[in-house]
Amino acid sequence: MKNPIDAFRDRVASYMKRTARVSPDERILVGVSGGMDSVVLLDVLGMLGFECEVVHINYHLREQESAADEALVRELCLQRKLNLQIRHIYARTHAADTRYSVQMVARDLRYAAFTEIALQQRLSVVTVAHHMDDQAESLLLNLNRGTGPEGLAVMRPVRPLTENVNLVRPLMGESRASIQAYATARKLEWREDRSNKDTKYLRSRLRASVMPSLNAETLARSARLVAEWVDEVIRPMIDRSFSEASSGQSLSIAYLKQLPNVLARRLVIEGLRTWLPGSPANEALAERILALVNSQTGKQIEVGEGVIWRDRTYLVFTASAKQKRTEGTKLLSESTAVAVPGGQVRLHLTQKEPSSLFDPAGVWLDAEKLTLPLRVRGWLAGDRMRPLGMQGTKKISDLLTDDAVPVQERNSVPVVCSGSTIAWVVGHRMAHEFRVTPSTQQYARLYYEQS
Repeated sequence: MKNPIDAFRDRVASYMKRTARVSPDERILVGVSGGMDSVVLLDVLGMLGFECEVVHINYHLREQESAADEALVRELCLQRKLNLQIRHIYARTHAADTRYSVQMVARDLRYAAFTEIALQQRLSVVTVAHHMDDQAESLLLNLNRGTGPEGLAVMRPVRPLTENVNLVRPLMGESRASIQAYATARKLEWREDRSNKDTKYLRSRLRASVMPSLNAETLARSARLVAEWVDEVIRPMIDRSFSEASSGQSLSIAYLKQLPNVLARRLVIEGLRTWLPGSPANEALAERILALVNSQTGKQIEVGEGVIWRDRTYLVFTASAKQKRTEGTKLLSESTAVAVPGGQVRLHLTQKEPSSLFDPAGVWLDAEKLTLPLRVRGWLAGDRMRPLGMQGTKKISDLLTDDAVPVQERNSVPVVCSGSTIAWVVGHRMAHEFRVTPSTQQYARLYYEQS
């Protein structure tokens, strides 16, 4: 019968070979915090013959304790003659500029640093010390948040950080108890993080009060089974449907209507994550956005710094919805051209009547009706104008739909304004109010030049 050290080592070796598919002759990057789990990870990988590079992240969250953690990792690497990189990240400072918790920000910064170092060192594998109990706790935490299948899948044994770098969790098949037994048998030195027992954190309360009554192994197995369904069935279906439903930064209303609500809602969430990445991509918001499908054209919902609005055939996801009409404008005069996507807009004033009002590059207006200088800006959701020859006004979004402008190109169409009134949708329509009449004496030509 194998002793606990050999049995533990053999299980990790099998895991690295069969699940992670990493051979012992491969150089790997090991994240070491100084806690028991990561110290055990470094030790067992060394026993298995892996050539380890070590990275330690000091978040400066626990004053002198953070410095002591760093010192321990330095000593471990010195004893084992391992290359060590230390990164200093002030997590609280980074989190202060976001709506996320310090823990979430620290996690993102950690993985960003791991990825950067792996690429610099030309390493394709980064290992971290998450284990079976971590998986079980994460499952319960996500369940408590009301997550869907993807949240219940929790942590994968292997997941890509970039196209060429994978994150591997070699201890995912081990319990906290087995890791501690190995650490004790090997007489390893580690440091305890006091925050792990701080009951102000839900994970700590869960670990102390709930987990002793549950079976971490069965919870972790449930997470693994859900992950298999997500990775093999659900995720491919979402990706395929999202590709078929999307055009530019928009989702086809007709396509959404033919789907079960649960899948339509999930495509909206995918749109939020893809096109408005800072938005709260959750079920409640997705339901509000889906309600636009049965609303009138032009209806919109503001989301953070973006907006989702309904045009005739699409739900359009647009960034910077809250920009004021005066923001991002450029002044246009006869002496100053304004750069716009693909070219520039120019203004020419004259008293000479044009031989024809038809102008394939622009429009002729009554200059005396304009307020100079003109303003050039991107159109905003809700913008309206009275097109030439029409009695009422029309939304710019509807005009572009009528002119068959591809959805992915609509947001780049600029407008020229006289005061607060849109005089010309560049390349498309002019406003009735500024038309040339028999009494016109001053003429203005607005035109677009390709660069």
